[in-house]
Amino acid sequence: MKIIITLIICVASLHAEDDVGDISFKYGFLGRLQSNPDSTVELSDSSIIHTDDTIIINVGYVNKTYFYLIYMDSKGVYDLYPDELHPESEQDTVYLLKALYGGLVDPIGMETFYFINSRSQLTELEALMVRYDKAPEKARVKLANRIQGMIANLDPSTKGDLSFIPNRLDKPMVGGVAFRGDDDDVLKDMSLTHTCTGSNGVAFQKIVLNHQ
Repeated sequence: MKIIITLIICVASLHAEDDVGDISFKYGFLGRLQSNPDSTVELSDSSIIHTDDTIIINVGYVNKTYFYLIYMDSKGVYDLYPDELHPESEQDTVYLLKALYGGLVDPIGMETFYFINSRSQLTELEALMVRYDKAPEKARVKLANRIQGMIANLDPSTKGDLSFIPNRLDKPMVGGVAFRGDDDDVLKDMSLTHTCTGSNGVAFQKIVLNHQ
């Protein structure tokens, strides 16, 4: 296990702007780097990070849809977050603040994160991740191949669809609220910065960090 996890779950009302597209979620992929530990910075695909840098992931998605965050570390080991899948709520939006939070440890390599929001529950993927988590190391190799195959089937880029580029929010949001003021562009540990929109009932985003 390469990242220590904490989880804050809150709920809020969904604004009309979130109704655009077939399915969408908001996220913030942030970091507190050893080179500048007092500031929260935005991370993106191919960002360079180092051992002991802190990774922070925040997510907001439509209630009664299903959200999965799959992390594959530099050793090729998979983990599924959050630990409490599908929290119940009577509100319109579920926000997982600090859905993943913690410092990176060695070995260095590529750290891969898959964000998946689905209108239908991915029960086969959930069951496979449970089997993987409990399996001995040798058995994990075959299960890992199956997990990767399922992820690939959800990835629009494998089908040649390049239209699912995430859109940056006009202003960072925290728990669904956009800040207004002199520091409204300043990132906070619980900020959401992007929207990812999908079709056919699935929104998918892959981010790879270069751990050096």
